[in-house]
Amino acid sequence: MFDAEELYDAIDQCVWALFTRHGIEAPPVDALQLVQDAFRYTVQFEDEEEDEPQYGDPPKRRRPRELVMKYGQSAGSQQMMAARACAKEMVPSILQKLGVTPGTEEKSAATHLAGKIAPRLLLPTRWFGTVVRKANNDLFRIQETFDTVNLEVIALRLLDLDDHCVIAIVDDGAVGLRRSNAMQATKKLTPAEQLCIEKVIEAEEPQTVRKDGWTSRGWPVATGPFNRILLRSEPDDV
Repeated sequence: MFDAEELYDAIDQCVWALFTRHGIEAPPVDALQLVQDAFRYTVQFEDEEEDEPQYGDPPKRRRPRELVMKYGQSAGSQQMMAARACAKEMVPSILQKLGVTPGTEEKSAATHLAGKIAPRLLLPTRWFGTVVRKANNDLFRIQETFDTVNLEVIALRLLDLDDHCVIAIVDDGAVGLRRSNAMQATKKLTPAEQLCIEKVIEAEEPQTVRKDGWTSRGWPVATGPFNRILLRSEPDDV
């Protein structure tokens, strides 16, 4: 068996080897181009006026290595879709590096592994940590470098770094997700997080709040159906 550190090291090695083969030397990573160059996928974009399938119509058949982007799909969503396709193709080589015979793993395990690979493909470890430090954990500044990646993906990737923090995604005031890389995290917000949300809503721009031993930073997400706010928080005594 292997532990998490060995898994992530194997992923990062395979990602870097892929970049080396295809001449990717600096961010941002264009996964749409990479999936075509490296794995010979075709990428199709639905036409705005394409008719919806009628009841009883057979579903359109897709070729095995074909990605179809929906009309209105965000650029970040397209990039993640392409990154997941790359990740699926990379699973066998990563398993082999870990001493697991490809094809012997459960389908759910392969899907789970692909989900671990995709963010590290778009936000490679060798570059991500350096950019985050220079940007002082500011999601907007980080996205200036990794502009093919949605803010939510960037925020959750911060949990892979050494700095202890809590990441929360809040939609219309409801906590959809709240995770930590150092402590138990429930969906209950701290007073600092709650106050930060209020200030972000009022100002419609990033805010920082210190309260009751916590520092919380919040960023509004401009796109999407919700009034979404991302939070990165840390206890002041860390």
